[in-house]
Amino acid sequence: MNKPGVILITTLLVILIMSVISTQISKTFMLSMQREMYMDFSNTSYQLLLSAEAQAIKKIQQEMKMYSTKLKSEDSLLKNGMYYPIGTRTLQISVKDAGNCFNLNSLFTPKQGKYELNKSQKEWLERLLRLKEVDEINIQSLLDQLIDWVDKDNQPRNYGAENYFYTGPGSSIKQFTSKRLLAHLSEIKSLPIIDQFDFYALTEGICVLPYSNRQNININTLNVSNALLLASFFAENNLEFVESEILDFPEEGYDNIDSFIKKFPEANKYPRQVLGTNSRIFQLKSQLHDKNIIAELETLVILDISNQSKVLNRNFNL
Repeated sequence: MNKPGVILITTLLVILIMSVISTQISKTFMLSMQREMYMDFSNTSYQLLLSAEAQAIKKIQQEMKMYSTKLKSEDSLLKNGMYYPIGTRTLQISVKDAGNCFNLNSLFTPKQGKYELNKSQKEWLERLLRLKEVDEINIQSLLDQLIDWVDKDNQPRNYGAENYFYTGPGSSIKQFTSKRLLAHLSEIKSLPIIDQFDFYALTEGICVLPYSNRQNININTLNVSNALLLASFFAENNLEFVESEILDFPEEGYDNIDSFIKKFPEANKYPRQVLGTNSRIFQLKSQLHDKNIIAELETLVILDISNQSKVLNRNFNL
C-alpha cells in the first residue's frame, strides 16, 4: 500500500473518531441542558404550585362561609375550576370533596395514651368488606392486623401480627408496628393479609386521612360511585335501591340529614353523626402546564369548625 493511501485512510479514521467524539459531546451537552431545564422547571413549578395552593385554600375558606350549612356537587366551589395564566404557562386548580370514603383511622379513638376501638366504625367496615364479597376469615384477619399495627401493645389479636412477626423471617419489611394512626393508605400493604387481595378493589371507597380519625360523609356530594359505602353504612344489601336514592337528589340539595335517612328503613340503628350536609375535607389538584410538561401538586386539606385550615398531605409530581 502506498503512502498517500495510508495517509488518506488514517485521516478518514481520525475524522470518523473525532466525529463520534463530537457527537457524544453534543449529546452529553444537550442532555445536561435538558436536565438543567427540567430541574429549573421542577423548582419553579413547585414554588408556583405552593403559592396557588395557598390562594386556593383562602378561596375555600371564604366560600365555605357561604356554604357553612350546605355544600352540593353543583356549587361553584366544586364545579368550577380556577385558572391563572402565567406567561406562556397555564395554572389550573380543581377542588373536590375528599370526605366521602371510609377513613381507616376512624376505627380508633385516642384515649389516655392508647387507642380504643370504635365499635360502630368497625361494624361499618365489616359490612363494607362483606359487600365486596370478602370472606369472613379474611375480614377478621385484616381488621386484627390493622388494629395490631396501630395499637400500643405487643399482644397479637386472634388473626393479628405484632413486632415478632414483622421483624422475623416471615416478613420482608423488617420493622416494628407503627403504634400510631395511619399516615397513608399504602401503609396497609405492610399487613401480611394484603397479599390475599386485589389492593385497588379492596381499597375502593376506603381512604386514610393522615393521623386523623375524622369521618364525615356529605350527603349532598354523594354519587353512584359511593353506593357501596352508603349501602354498607345502612346495612342495605340492595345496591340498585341505594343508587336510585342517590340519583333521586333534590335540585336544592338536603338542608338536613333527616329527610335523607328516612329513605332507609334501618337508618335509626346507625350513628348518624358521621353524616352531614356540608364538607370540611377537600382535595386540591393544582396543575401547571408548560408546553409538553405538566407539574402537579395534590393537596389534602381539612377545615376545623372555626374555618381554620390544616394541610394533611401533599404529593408533587412532574
